[in-house]
Amino acid sequence: MSLASRALRFLCLGGLAAAVTACGGGGGSGGTAAPVAAPATAPAAAPRPVAKTDLEIAQLVYTDRERTPAGFQRDPPLPWNGQVATFHLKNADLAALTASEARHEVCTDDWNAALAWSEQVAQSAPAYSDLVETSANERWFEFGRVVRSPDPRYQRMRVFRCSYVDRGGVDLGADEGRAGTLNRRPIDATALAALSEYLWQFTLYNNFGHAVLASRGKAAGGALEHELVIASLERGATGGCDRVVVRAWTHRADPGSGALALATQSLWSFRAREGAGTIELCPG
Repeated sequence: MSLASRALRFLCLGGLAAAVTACGGGGGSGGTAAPVAAPATAPAAAPRPVAKTDLEIAQLVYTDRERTPAGFQRDPPLPWNGQVATFHLKNADLAALTASEARHEVCTDDWNAALAWSEQVAQSAPAYSDLVETSANERWFEFGRVVRSPDPRYQRMRVFRCSYVDRGGVDLGADEGRAGTLNRRPIDATALAALSEYLWQFTLYNNFGHAVLASRGKAAGGALEHELVIASLERGATGGCDRVVVRAWTHRADPGSGALALATQSLWSFRAREGAGTIELCPG
């Protein structure tokens, strides 16, 4: 080995290189340094699904001043001074259920059958309700009844048209699972949004302590999805902090068959309290 080669070998092995270079001895082949791995990056946090802050959300669930966002579908109020109850007839209203059967709304496309069900429910109630009005649209039949009582109450009994939606196989006590079959065509984002917002009206989420923060369609591959972002107040111990849970309540529809499924996912939660007219977040 020549003197120049020995000197180059010494520099490659003993020197502290500031850059990656290939060093060779004499006429031998050069070596290649191993690539330097890029520093790992943390996954990006999921974007917050609503613009409202936690404090603004807490103010909604404590005050009940805005249970749904602008443009959300709601039944128009009736010109009735007393109590008004709106509900869909269910299988449990018409016959006793076995332990394995779940409650679901019934449907028919026969107006006479729907009227007979309404009359059956009225006859079996503790106080009979007189039929005072009937109506129908492409989604349901409606029977307006006034309960015979010192303080008359108005009831809007509804029966889904099967040609609109069949809720057979649904478990109304579950937060997820089968949600029926949407039979209206075409099945598009608008139709799914209308059904999702309508069904919300008959859930526990349509009560004090709950607020719909957003109602929006979502991309879901070959299916359609509509998501309601809902905040719910869970009371804590007296004098302590409460918990507010924000969850996604999502209906998915197969655009071919119309099969519906419901899923519920917790997104985040925080603690808050109300006292002396003041609403504030709790630390931690």
